[in-house]
Amino acid sequence: MDAASSPDAWDAFFGDFYLRAYAAERRDAEAREQALGAARLAACPEGGDLLDVPCGYGRHSLALAEAGYRVVGVDRSQTLLDEAGARADGDRGPEFVRADYRELPFADASFDAALNLFTSLGYLGDEEDTRVLREIGRVLRPGGRLVIEILHRDRIVAAFREHDWRLVGEGRLLLEQRTFDPASGVAQTTVTLIDGDGARESRTFSVRVYTATELLAMVAAAGFESARCLGDLDGGPFGTSTRLVLVARR
Repeated sequence: MDAASSPDAWDAFFGDFYLRAYAAERRDAEAREQALGAARLAACPEGGDLLDVPCGYGRHSLALAEAGYRVVGVDRSQTLLDEAGARADGDRGPEFVRADYRELPFADASFDAALNLFTSLGYLGDEEDTRVLREIGRVLRPGGRLVIEILHRDRIVAAFREHDWRLVGEGRLLLEQRTFDPASGVAQTTVTLIDGDGARESRTFSVRVYTATELLAMVAAAGFESARCLGDLDGGPFGTSTRLVLVARR
């Protein structure tokens, strides 16, 4: 199934537009809690080598580096990586690397654990997302764990909202309008930023939304084992009303 947006569409979204839409909401305490919870689920050893992929503008990478992990954050967007670097604390910060997560520029068995947080799969469709998982598995050490935190199909079906709006930094209004096709499992979202002077800018993208069953099959096909589903990064139970946290071992 290949109904997700093209890489070019994602490149247009994950740039300055994304920063203006979302980076103003600096929920640093929440990001730290999420990151440390994910690292615990991944059983990353103290001071271990940890891959944050994709890392966006570094919310989780920065918290993990501060906690003492040797963090490498990978993202395709140079704009987001520049913002992440600007937020880093000198020599104690993570290493940020620009790359497509289908082709990671690291040797086999480079990391103790890997994190894929905040619904960062579904961008490319089933086949290419499985390729992403396989590539992450390649750079994990034997026994290393991958933690995925993602929105799943059952939650969308149970609590679908066609639109939301909220105020973001500098008086801007952010409007999100959504459709969901239950047959294909594809959600389409149009994000519109409205500035204080009334100027509008929009981006539209489509994401493949997986069921837990589909994602379990994908991680198995990518070479992972002992996968389990949780409902949050604290290890709570998985259900139709929770998000999906999947933990799997290389």
